[in-house]
Amino acid sequence: MRPRSSPVRRIPLLVAMVGATLAASLGGCDLMVATVTPRPSRIVATPEPNPSAEPTEDDEAPTLRPDPSGATSDLLDAANALADLRSYRVAVATRGLVEATPATATVTMTSTLLQGAEPAAKFSMTGVDGFADGRLDAIVIGDEAWLKEGSGHWKKSPGGAGDFDAAFTTLSPIDLVDGFDELSPALERVGSERRNGRSTVHYHADSGAPAAAAAGLTAGSVDAWLATNGGFLVALAIDGTWDTDGTPAPVLVRIDVTHVDDPANTVTRPI
Repeated sequence: MRPRSSPVRRIPLLVAMVGATLAASLGGCDLMVATVTPRPSRIVATPEPNPSAEPTEDDEAPTLRPDPSGATSDLLDAANALADLRSYRVAVATRGLVEATPATATVTMTSTLLQGAEPAAKFSMTGVDGFADGRLDAIVIGDEAWLKEGSGHWKKSPGGAGDFDAAFTTLSPIDLVDGFDELSPALERVGSERRNGRSTVHYHADSGAPAAAAAGLTAGSVDAWLATNGGFLVALAIDGTWDTDGTPAPVLVRIDVTHVDDPANTVTRPI
């Protein structure tokens, strides 16, 4: 088991806020899929072999996605499967993970993500500390980006989308799920359910399960809903106490994915 890290993270001013939802959109599907590090080269005394043909897309093995019909679920695989979608909307609510205003408030984020050849994203975050009225809005279309803080005016970012290349930060679904992925072995199938307008398989675990307690959930429960077709994350709810290096801390995480591949998912320039 890898060491558990603190769920409370300190967020840089701009990059973290925008990167939260743009992790999936700025680089299309590739940003949501782990990159394979090439193996180190070998020093050989024999002549190099004759060059072989470069692999093509047809040679690549298909990406394996979680089978939601199973008795258990892998949260991180389900979050990664969002990269296979053309577009979707996501709503996130957290408490205990991000510095909020006031301190005990719930930070929320809503976003629309368009993936593929022409990636774009828009999002709105509320309740976050460090911004006017606790609000930040952002839009990214291709290489262009705009920001609006509080009730202020939209401003175009001089560096464009390049300002947000850090991505994978605090409130992206994949980053949130990764922080709690050790709960996966504890999840048990409940049954088929409709969730966010989709057919899903519901999984549940509570702190009484040995695997959940070993992962760090000392109180409360976790529920996950995976799409019957595609195995991607449709919803996640964690409400309880998370043990971080022996220190219990209350944590709330809610993720809801909706409007999957909906033609109404659009992102337009604000100015």
